[in-house]
Amino acid sequence: MFADWGSFAQVAGGASGALIGLLFVAVSLNRDRIAQHPTLHAGALQTLIMFMLPLLIAVLLVTPRQPSWLLGVEILVLGSAHGLALVLAARPKHKAGNEEHSRTGRLLEYTSPNTVTTVIVLAAGAILVSGHVAGAYVLVPAVVLALIGGVVNAWMFLIDDTD
Repeated sequence: MFADWGSFAQVAGGASGALIGLLFVAVSLNRDRIAQHPTLHAGALQTLIMFMLPLLIAVLLVTPRQPSWLLGVEILVLGSAHGLALVLAARPKHKAGNEEHSRTGRLLEYTSPNTVTTVIVLAAGAILVSGHVAGAYVLVPAVVLALIGGVVNAWMFLIDDTD
């Protein structure tokens, strides 16, 4: 049913895999600095989580002869796990004592690509579970946001001047 999505899955999975590889290189080059600062460690983990999402979506999309409702269930589980993983990964940032965050800062955190991507993935899963194949199209902005969000996360934790 989703055979036409093979090219999209190949591009999304390939881009995601390449960015994961680059992330590992960047983390390896900055290993000592990242290990000393919980907020940098959390940022690196959140970036990895964001980059893993398109890769896993690609794997699910190319699973042969899969009904839309089953893909929807898998996407809902993936979206839920993604959101939970991002929340757990962000805990060290909140424990680091960032009480000076303004309301605007908290609003930006909750409307970041991390959160929005999770919501879009959950919406796509719900649409697919309801039997509408169009839910697969909702995955496109989720994949794009995950890739952009991962790049932004990587940039933010790599330029963070916590020393």
